[in-house]
Amino acid sequence: MKRFACHYLYVSAAGCYSKYVVELEDCDRVRTYFPLKEELSATQWIGGVIIVSPMHELEIYYGEKFADFLQRAMLKTEPERPVYAWHVADFDLQEKEFTVGSRLVRL
Repeated sequence: MKRFACHYLYVSAAGCYSKYVVELEDCDRVRTYFPLKEELSATQWIGGVIIVSPMHELEIYYGEKFADFLQRAMLKTEPERPVYAWHVADFDLQEKEFTVGSRLVRL
């Protein structure tokens, strides 16, 4: 089991949670997510944005807006389908938009 904490967690294209923890199973699928209320042992603060998506493979298209990316990343979300956590490295938190250096890392 692994835990990652971030500034913003997106589980749908409609909005996000602030200061949340994502807990992964040993097979790297998302087990659960919950608010970060206190320091938790074995939790890595990676900051920025984590996206929960059913997509096993995911990439940012050149020039793509974050809102469009979210729509695409959440397209196949269904109950009981396994989901994965993706960290957006080098993300503009103020504008909630990708930067030139943004990249995705599957957790």
